[in-house]
Amino acid sequence: MNNAYHVFGLKIKSEIPLPAPLFPKHLSKFKPDVVIEYGKTPEALTNPQIKGVRFQAGPGELLLRVDGVAHYYVQDGCRITIMPEAGAMDDNILLFLIGSAMGALLHQRNILVLHASAIVVNGESVLFSGPSGIGKSTLAAGFHQLGHPFLSDDVCAITTSNGQPAVMPGFPRLKLWADVLKKLKTDKEELKRVRWGRDLEKYYLPIERIQDAPVPIKSVFILETTHTDKMEITALNGGKKIDPIIDNTYRLRFLEGLGGKKDHFKQCAAVAARSAVYRTVRPKKGFLLNELMEMLASRFGT
Repeated sequence: MNNAYHVFGLKIKSEIPLPAPLFPKHLSKFKPDVVIEYGKTPEALTNPQIKGVRFQAGPGELLLRVDGVAHYYVQDGCRITIMPEAGAMDDNILLFLIGSAMGALLHQRNILVLHASAIVVNGESVLFSGPSGIGKSTLAAGFHQLGHPFLSDDVCAITTSNGQPAVMPGFPRLKLWADVLKKLKTDKEELKRVRWGRDLEKYYLPIERIQDAPVPIKSVFILETTHTDKMEITALNGGKKIDPIIDNTYRLRFLEGLGGKKDHFKQCAAVAARSAVYRTVRPKKGFLLNELMEMLASRFGT
């Protein structure tokens, strides 16, 4: 059964149910920007520009293979074909669909994608960016609990709205560790568990999405860890703002095969020019969530 959804500013028709708002119009009048369907995928690309462990990428196409889950064939920013492997769980198929496959599709549409989580503060978006496990989702969840609208988690798509880089609302859910849920006083027993990887005790926390239009970016916090007890925020200036944004592009290696590196630099430079960018350091051991949130919030108004 095909359903119609609205996410990342795109109208999506999908055979696989998505954790996204349904498009309000009847499907018969629905002209999708993107089609997601089950089908046969190629064994290999005919002209890949780059090959990774799990993927091949060339102009207008990307092939992603996840052992035990599925093959994903992403074409021209408008179609994702999924060929599941025998016995693959639907939740695992979805996990890589709304992550790497969707990230590749957004790259193909010439949309800047950052590895970041985003919330809304006083009508503008605030991004927490950095490597996996650094605390992006945790911070977004913590600030959401304080009343800040949620925008996106992990895959953060950025467009231009009235000349200003802006975050497009993504899938309305967060992936959080069990100990984080405990800190947030949220019962994990009522949540669906992420079933990928051994000893991975992460859970999906659904979020009500109240924002539909792109939200201009005010600030980007680049998260890092240190082996000391140091916790500090440093404002970056000039050209020093660009490299951290480039480095935290979602699946940056995809672009080496897909093309678009020149436009990508311009997009990153535009975010750097129109936003405040901060280097944010926290101790590697012990996630002092409340203290970190207080330190970040002190810069929300600057």
